Amino acid sequence: MMTIAAATAMALFRLHKGDRAGINRKPDMESVCLICGSAHVAPDSGNPRKLVCRNCGFAFFRYACPACAQVVDSRDPSNPLCPACRGRKCACGGCDCNTL
Repeated sequence: MMTIAAATAMALFRLHKGDRAGINRKPDMESVCLICGSAHVAPDSGNPRKLVCRNCGFAFFRYACPACAQVVDSRDPSNPLCPACRGRKCACGGCDCNTL
């Protein structure tokens, strides 16, 4: 997991708070909470795909697509919820139930 400075996190927060499209393609965004702007995001001990903000408790999912290995981020509108498996769909159409 990437660690970034608090000032960098706040700048990214301000940039992407209103427009979350494309954050799955920005590696620094795995360390930024889009609720409070904190850089204190850590992996959840029970789920390696889940990241949790240690300041406000906001949780999100960020992981590699099982079909194409691109990053899937639950905060990005290009990764909608799959109604079948309840995972996130990648831009390629892949998800945990492997429906393309």
